[in-house]
Amino acid sequence: MTSKVLVEIKAPVATIMLNKPERLNAVDVEVWEGIREAAIAVDAAPGVRAVVLEGAGGAFCAGLDVKAGSTLGRLDEGSPATAMLRIREHLTHLQECFTRLERVRVPVIAAIQRVCIGAGVELALCCDIRLAAEGTIFSIPEVQLGIVPDMGGTQRLPRTIGIGMAKELIYTARRFDATEALRIGFVNHVYPAGELAAEIAANGPLAVQAAKQSIDGTYWRELPHWLHWEAEQAVGPLLSEDRRAGMKAAAERKRADFQGH
Repeated sequence: MTSKVLVEIKAPVATIMLNKPERLNAVDVEVWEGIREAAIAVDAAPGVRAVVLEGAGGAFCAGLDVKAGSTLGRLDEGSPATAMLRIREHLTHLQECFTRLERVRVPVIAAIQRVCIGAGVELALCCDIRLAAEGTIFSIPEVQLGIVPDMGGTQRLPRTIGIGMAKELIYTARRFDATEALRIGFVNHVYPAGELAAEIAANGPLAVQAAKQSIDGTYWRELPHWLHWEAEQAVGPLLSEDRRAGMKAAAERKRADFQGH
């Protein structure tokens, strides 16, 4: 397992920690795959009844690590048809890494602090419960990069906070704080994550796990189809000049001048 994602198991609670504090735990492909491996590891630990997902260094996740470069690598080279196929497969792989966390058999609690941006929001949406520290800043700013929130953001966020508010946050890319996150229902509480994990772990583990499967099995039944649709819509912007301009501007801490092509 990568050192960028750590797992600590102290049954009945396990902790998964994003471990890139020097980049505010911004994600790259290694982190995505580390999240999947961590989810498999906690699922294999029989004494675990709840999981806390957190970030090292006092921050949750600053989103895509723009300075690490695009996760696409050279996938966008070649004919448009070939590039589109490669990119869809790539997005599906990364989506599955996040979805594997969502499918952990026990409740997963996101302990969010300082920043929860972009892919960090999409990762938090894969958790059963989200808690935020006061002063945390949230945003889903992908359109400022000329891309779509393609790690489940266009699918999970509307089903969590309502379609109107989700559209506003995605279309404007604006920032909001923990107080607003609580008001709109993105987070459950401003509440210590360890206390809630212990409260869950004290209950009947078979009943809690069955309740999770019962809720998720209906509420998220069509998720694979939703994510496939999201990936289909994301490919075009990922092949655009707007995406290149947006990524370049973000790395330079500027606003891009999008031309719509």
